[in-house]
This record gives sequence, structure tokens and C-alpha cells, in this order.
Amino acid sequence: MNYESGEKVQLGDIVRLDSGPEQHVSAQVVMLGNNYSHLDVNPDFLEWVTSEKVLNIADVLVEIESKAESYMFTTLCCVQLIRRSGA
Repeated sequence: MNYESGEKVQLGDIVRLDSGPEQHVSAQVVMLGNNYSHLDVNPDFLEWVTSEKVLNIADVLVEIESKAESYMFTTLCCVQLIRRSGA
């Protein structure tokens, strides 16, 4: 699973993504769709994601940095790696 730049996606990556016209947010990659590996995700939300299989194989789950437990499913299209967090 890679960003458009070709770099491998890793759990904990801090990314930038579009949130609307001319708007961007920073977020942390907290779950990978290709293998459902994850960081610390709200247990109830994690249960729903895994039991219902709502995360597609080519997608990631991110947590918006400015809002704890504010999750968003996204494809890797137009998602830019800002930095590795070392998670």
C-alpha cells in the first residue's frame, strides 16, 4: 500500500488531505485496509469497522489531528505524507 508518491504507507504517518474546497487537514494513519492492522482506535469503533468490514483494501482510516476520535475513511488519492511519526 503506497501513497501516490510511491512511498509506503505506515501506521502513524502524519498526512495532509483535502477536507473541502481549498481546505486541508492533518491526520494520522491509524488503520490500514489491506490488513486491518491498527494503532490505538476507540474499541467500539474498531469493533464495528472489523465486524462489518467497512474499510476497503486500498483505503486507510485516519484520525484528524485536531479532533480526538474523529475518524475518516479515505483512499490514498491526493493524500500527502507530511512526516513519519515513528509509531
